[in-house]
Amino acid sequence: MKRLVTGVDSTGRSCVLEEADIGPGDMSDMELHTLFRTSDAPPPPRPAGHGADMDLGLAPGLARWTVVHWPPGREAPMHHTDTVDFDIVVAGSLDLILDDGAHHLEPGDCALVNGVDHAWRAGPQGCTLNVVLLGSTPPS
Repeated sequence: MKRLVTGVDSTGRSCVLEEADIGPGDMSDMELHTLFRTSDAPPPPRPAGHGADMDLGLAPGLARWTVVHWPPGREAPMHHTDTVDFDIVVAGSLDLILDDGAHHLEPGDCALVNGVDHAWRAGPQGCTLNVVLLGSTPPS
């Protein structure tokens, strides 16, 4: 299982700030992996972006849990949202596309998208994506 955390680089481009492999240890005991935690409530505003602004209708601090079924090859163009998105691939595959390139995700992989510019492209079998959205404050 792979974990990606998005953000922006020193020039304001969306990128992967952290990438880590998360997997079971020796399985002799239960393990807990904290994949991400917030430090502010509601989360801080997203960085400025160049993609389309996609309004998900989620007020700061509110949460929504969704499952998205992507048909094979389906794409969502570059956009940003006023949310922190917790994405886990359940089946199939897809690419998370940031300004620094495409990042391939397969079952069990997860990505935290901090409102940065991003796009999606489903793999050849499509993709089922489990998503928790947390509303963040819009930039002023």
